[in-house]
Amino acid sequence: MPSSDESRRTFFQKTAFLSANLSLASGLAAQSVTNERARFSSEEIEPEWRNKREGMSYRMLGRTGMMVSELVMGSFPFNDESYYPSLDAGRERGMNYLDTASSYSGGRVETALGHYLQQRGCRDELFLATKLSSYYRYLDEALREVSTELTGARKKELRAQADQMIAQREVLKAGYHFSYFGAQTSEVSKTYYRHLLLKEHGTKPAWRKKIRERAQTLLEKSLKRLQSDYVDVLHCPHGLAMPEMLDDDLLPELIQDFKSKGLIRAAGVSFHNDVAGNLAKVIEVDYIDVAMFAYNIANHAALDSLVYRANDAGIGLIAMKVAKLFTFEDQPEWRKEKLDRTLPDEELSPFAKAYLWALQNPNLSCCVAQMETPEEVADNFGIVGKKVELQPV
Repeated sequence: MPSSDESRRTFFQKTAFLSANLSLASGLAAQSVTNERARFSSEEIEPEWRNKREGMSYRMLGRTGMMVSELVMGSFPFNDESYYPSLDAGRERGMNYLDTASSYSGGRVETALGHYLQQRGCRDELFLATKLSSYYRYLDEALREVSTELTGARKKELRAQADQMIAQREVLKAGYHFSYFGAQTSEVSKTYYRHLLLKEHGTKPAWRKKIRERAQTLLEKSLKRLQSDYVDVLHCPHGLAMPEMLDDDLLPELIQDFKSKGLIRAAGVSFHNDVAGNLAKVIEVDYIDVAMFAYNIANHAALDSLVYRANDAGIGLIAMKVAKLFTFEDQPEWRKEKLDRTLPDEELSPFAKAYLWALQNPNLSCCVAQMETPEEVADNFGIVGKKVELQPV
């Protein structure tokens, strides 16, 4: 039987071959990772189990040691009790990780999940993750005041510089960038403009104090809604839009403070934009434990080598938007055809097949799936633990 290292290398080699013809952003395809972390060995970590059940397969979430189910539950629309049967169905099958965010339905999803955890008495069965969705809101407000002091010409220059950076990095290039929801793409230009303003004007000490206080308040509100003393994973920033966001020296300070207070156990980031650039940066910094990022049959060629490196560095890797492409009405037919050719003998829904495809990558820790009905849970969970041979396309 091949070692886990051999399995991971084999998957990388095969997917590199399978994806040779996929259009990539050239700047990111050539991107290298600097200051890479020391290699990680799961054998050095004591595994932590929750809700372990027969029939479910589990993988270690990087250096956190959390043994998470191969499919974990996303909760974007779960804002009332009508979704509790889906959560029950997932738990009954061994699902043990629940992902949410403070921004989902303006906090109502966290509230609904908090009631669920209390009613079922199952908090200790689940690894719980949330996101500080509006971490940068105070900074944005402060920078708007700075921006009012700039001339119209200077604002125009900065926006042109931001657009030039985006174009040079090719982060919005078709075949590399995919838009999964309405406001996603606009975050890129907003973030690059903010970055240039900060480079020009710096971060004032008073701002840092306010940002720290706001982050503490946001987390406390999330915990109150979730009716929990802590979360296992906190994603901050939520929606990373450019790698330089992780150079914010306040972030590691906040994370260490939250960990020392017992409010969080692991630090994570999530991102849909510039997935290769941001994952490369996650590998470089030393304070992120978990990355959740868009990964699917259409974009994986830009990511597989970085996913391999990130896994070696001990970063827990959660694939999201694995099946999202197949919910779009204007989805190009080649994506489904590619999935079908890669897994020709699998009679599954496009969604279950997408998760089966992704989970053949042993470098991933798990896939997050939004399963809104018990029937969807049953459909998707039918593929856990299944090993298949991916076919060349």
